[in-house]
Amino acid sequence: MKSTLHISKNSIDQCIEKIIINEKIDGSVIGPSVYSMNCFAPIYEHVNKNKLPIIVPKFPLIYSNIDKLKFTTSGQRFLVFGGGSLIDFVKVCAKRDEIYLTVLLSSISNDGFSSNFSSLKPDEKSYNQSYPSKAPQSVYACLPLLTKHMPHKFWVSALGELLSKLNVLEDLKVDNKVKEFDQTPFYQIERFIKKYTKRNENSLIEIIKQLYSFSLLMKNDSSWCSRSEHEFEKLYADSKMSHGQLVLMGALVAMKIRCIYKLPDLYERLLYYCRKLEISLELKQGFDTIIESNTYKRMKKLSSVRPERFGLWNLVDSTTVDWKMIIKQIIKEL
Repeated sequence: MKSTLHISKNSIDQCIEKIIINEKIDGSVIGPSVYSMNCFAPIYEHVNKNKLPIIVPKFPLIYSNIDKLKFTTSGQRFLVFGGGSLIDFVKVCAKRDEIYLTVLLSSISNDGFSSNFSSLKPDEKSYNQSYPSKAPQSVYACLPLLTKHMPHKFWVSALGELLSKLNVLEDLKVDNKVKEFDQTPFYQIERFIKKYTKRNENSLIEIIKQLYSFSLLMKNDSSWCSRSEHEFEKLYADSKMSHGQLVLMGALVAMKIRCIYKLPDLYERLLYYCRKLEISLELKQGFDTIIESNTYKRMKKLSSVRPERFGLWNLVDSTTVDWKMIIKQIIKEL
């Protein structure tokens, strides 16, 4: 059963009241970072008024900690309010404990909120891996909450996640295991970019809808939405940059390499889109950080991160690339 998306223009107070009543919520799981945010106050008031338990995980949201969160009564429905890592973690627990989930988005940093898979680190030192999980039955996007309280970096993350799909499309085209697939969600990206207005409510609605459509593609795994650009993200997941910013940086890197190796690429178009969406500065700052910290050497590992997920790094040996030169060129061209 796929998740149902609800986009609400009602106040945070009205939205949470509707969720608790209509979804018959039995409890809530709240991310520790949003627990102290101003937008949580009306949510807490309604949860507390209805005498619903509040769970705030205070441990790293990695797969090895999965037994630290248990739901004792199957069939109950819990509200999840937090970021992508919290949602992914609770989805795995929901599958194990046979409960139902309703998600209230605190940000729109990635496209995995409605999928049957979760991306988590097995432990503190490993790259993220995909785990089977249980998609929420309902996902709510409260527009007043997102427009007022979502930090700018999550707008950048959402736009980055969306633009990175252009790289996914190129990888899918060269994967011999992929015969025919619906390319419609990929081609809708350009239509969105043409109409985009910075921090505009209509643009926000369209971003949410597009990320939701990609989330629904992940029926059996994340291969329709995650390819060579995510290998870059895995190498830099310990940075302070958002997931979406990292996968877009990974997409720029992959497109630049395609351009150099004379493979089909959308590098110039991707650069134009970054300028059009006014996120070039954040990307330059991200690449500058990699140069200044000398961590560009990590990119030698790109071909070995996830070779089973076919993409560019199966065609190009990342150990042979002068990554410092590539990153400096991208910074200049942004």
